[in-house]
Amino acid sequence: MSLLTPVHACRACGQRTLAPVLALGQTPLANSLLPAEGGASALYPLDLVRCATCGLVQIAQIVDPGALFSDYVYFSSNSETMLRHSEEFTRQLVEREHLGPKSLVVEIASNDGYLLQYLKGAGVGVLGIEPAVNIAEYAEREKGIRTLARFFGQDLARELANDGCCADVILGNNVLAHVPDLNDFVAGMKLALKPTGVITMEFPHLMRLIEGNQFEDE
Repeated sequence: MSLLTPVHACRACGQRTLAPVLALGQTPLANSLLPAEGGASALYPLDLVRCATCGLVQIAQIVDPGALFSDYVYFSSNSETMLRHSEEFTRQLVEREHLGPKSLVVEIASNDGYLLQYLKGAGVGVLGIEPAVNIAEYAEREKGIRTLARFFGQDLARELANDGCCADVILGNNVLAHVPDLNDFVAGMKLALKPTGVITMEFPHLMRLIEGNQFEDE
């Protein structure tokens, strides 16, 4: 299987109405490190396209998620700003949704438990879903947070629902933009959510990225 798949149809609406927006050249994978034996990192094209039908801006090539995330080096807990934001966010969430020991909060792309640790500390039931095996193991070992080392989609959502693990709250921070099959991901959230549950997602806004020149090429 190739590590790079060209995108010919919009990942949201499925229409083949993609128009080029910006070509950013050849780029190494995010958070990738140089090989221990020396040499250069593998480079991949980073091109933006916009769907003329629904307006979604997306990358024109999809890198195999296994290559991107199965062995990840970024730990969210390294960011003090992220931790303080997560602590305040979870305080508000517990209060607003009246969460307690009988509740279940599922975070997709939970990383090292940077956010779920605060919910667990408040006595709320938590489950992390994190495809990077090394990080999922760290979250379980160091923070005691049950974490499934899996990619999320309808298949996993059905397994959770069949096991009685439907969530009162599903969280997804900075994950939606990385999902190759958006419709499978969103449909999975519906399957894994209780009828009275809520979903909260955080993701970048394109215009803010442009206005702030928030592009790292190092």
